[in-house]
Amino acid sequence: MVKKLLILNLCFAGLRVFGAADIQLTLLPAYTTFIRGEVVVVQLELMNAGRDLIKEGTPDANSRLFVEVYHGDRYNQLKPITQAPFAKAFSLNPGTKHISKIQLDKWFNLLKDGRYYAHLVLLCNGVRHESTRKVFDVVPGIPIAEGVQMFVENQQLKRTFRVVSWSRSQSESLFLRIEDEPGGAVWDTIDLGAQLKGSQPRLDISEAGEITVVHRTSQDAFHRIVVWSLPESVEIAERNVLLDPEVSASQRVRSLYGEMVEEGPVDPDEKKWWQFWK
Repeated sequence: MVKKLLILNLCFAGLRVFGAADIQLTLLPAYTTFIRGEVVVVQLELMNAGRDLIKEGTPDANSRLFVEVYHGDRYNQLKPITQAPFAKAFSLNPGTKHISKIQLDKWFNLLKDGRYYAHLVLLCNGVRHESTRKVFDVVPGIPIAEGVQMFVENQQLKRTFRVVSWSRSQSESLFLRIEDEPGGAVWDTIDLGAQLKGSQPRLDISEAGEITVVHRTSQDAFHRIVVWSLPESVEIAERNVLLDPEVSASQRVRSLYGEMVEEGPVDPDEKKWWQFWK
């Protein structure tokens, strides 16, 4: 009798594995490490390798797609901060795949530093399907520059801008973190892009609320971003890559630093104002 029960259990387990193979789930974070406050983009993939139609988010839906996230260890599950669906309504025919990207930080609070575990889950016709767990880290970054903005309209509000660096895609990248005090509000961290190794970025905060960050991206170019910072909003106003004036003799680039000169060669010994990275 015991032998018969064992055989039945093994057969049942085999059926469960076979059924799970009919639906293939994948969750892919954009990076293995994110800076605190950065948008955490993940790609969701669902492959219908079975024979039944999968309906998600429709009135007659037979499935529910969602993500589970854990912080610190594999048992500390985070609760979603919104009940919004993880994907728009769709129907998936046999042999077809659904692919979408979401900002995972809009569903979960991912502001704490440390390691996170995430996987995609599909409940379909009473059966639970899971993807392999993916791991990503949230770090504060290495501090490079810092500035504080005060507001005339709200003298209690203090907004801190921090330029931090971290290695990404085999190069050193810069990020702009923005946090408010009191209250601890954290604005979306801005990816400033790659930085030339050994160079120093420049952070400028004007009284009008214009935040400018300039950093070198290569030997002959640098990146400039302008952010408008108001008490209730932070918005990117402009970002561009400009040529080094020593190479291009560009009046536009030199005018950014208050050096209006005529077009033509520039004597490096006389015009060192742009060499802020040295």
